[in-house]
Amino acid sequence: MIVRKRRRLGGCLLVLTLSPVGVRAQTVAASFDDLQHTLKVGQSVVLTDDGGKARGTVEKLSTSSITIGAHTFSEATVREIKLRDPWWNGAVIGAAIGAGLAAWDYRIDPSEPGNAAVFTVAIGLGAAVGASIDALKGGKVIYRSSRQTARVTVWPIVERGRQSLLVSFRP
Repeated sequence: MIVRKRRRLGGCLLVLTLSPVGVRAQTVAASFDDLQHTLKVGQSVVLTDDGGKARGTVEKLSTSSITIGAHTFSEATVREIKLRDPWWNGAVIGAAIGAGLAAWDYRIDPSEPGNAAVFTVAIGLGAAVGASIDALKGGKVIYRSSRQTARVTVWPIVERGRQSLLVSFRP
């Protein structure tokens, strides 16, 4: 009876922990002037310009250009800048959550055989999930060009007895 109540309480706490919370609005710089307050020299970024993506460390930042590594990009060509988020901090957070869940399971029944295996699997799985989430997240957008235009790409598909178009729209 007590074990059942503890499991229900633990399940409720898990649901509350994983529930989405209110998100406050992010402020994204619309010009390199605004970017001066957010981005500092030495930070790791992912920059998207007209030619693709560049990853690296900010070497120099002015009101009209940004230098990443040996490449300088003017404000006119930059579409978006994201701060890079290292995967390892997600792994640490995930491992801590896994350890907490394993400790909760141990507290319910300390005499259960295989508690060491439960701890090992929970910590390893938590670290893997946390690192994966961080890797997929991609980082926080700190600059987005105001001159962004929508891009529509059209591919014709011609096969025997069928003609069609594949249309891709990217804002």
